[in-house]
Amino acid sequence: MAPTAASTEAWFYTQENYGGSKNSYKIGEDINLYPGSLNDKFNSVAVGSEAKVLAWQHDNASGNYAELTGDTASLKFIGGLTRFKVVEDDTRAIAFRFRDATGGGQRQYSLKIDAADVGAITLYAPDDADDGEWNLVGTIREEGPPVTTAVYIRDERSGVYVAVGSVFFQWNSGAKQVDIVENDNFPKQLSIERADASKFVVTLTSNEPSA
Repeated sequence: MAPTAASTEAWFYTQENYGGSKNSYKIGEDINLYPGSLNDKFNSVAVGSEAKVLAWQHDNASGNYAELTGDTASLKFIGGLTRFKVVEDDTRAIAFRFRDATGGGQRQYSLKIDAADVGAITLYAPDDADDGEWNLVGTIREEGPPVTTAVYIRDERSGVYVAVGSVFFQWNSGAKQVDIVENDNFPKQLSIERADASKFVVTLTSNEPSA
């Protein structure tokens, strides 16, 4: 039988079905297990009724991703848990996938994200449009305020910043999704396509620097 975790905590176990040693984490904790002894060692979790776990395979919040609530008797599907955040249960993770449509070389252009709740993240366009991982670029609460994230597009070969701007996220309670509001600071060199309620494909459509 699964244990009943404290309402604002997540209890991780080193074995499936809540066996082995237990480690407890509270809402607000952002945990990176790499390179510690617990990296890839958690195999089940019980999440409290007021909490949610945003979980990633890799330490830079990439790779396999899952939002965990309630009881999860096996975490094998993640492929080894390394990074996770314990958040309020109405928190949504916002993720980007970056593509380059300008014909640039391999990893020539980067999209740098700077969000208060995530930190600095750098995304590189994949060689194949069907490749690329989802990367966390921010979180937003359904009952919380809008979120603004700084974005920088950089030519890694020349070191020149093609654009500097920001993206404004807000929760759409009617559609149950995160919306991106394109304001005056939104880089004109980017286009954004929705993938689901909180995931977006960001494409570099021009490499002309902003005036």
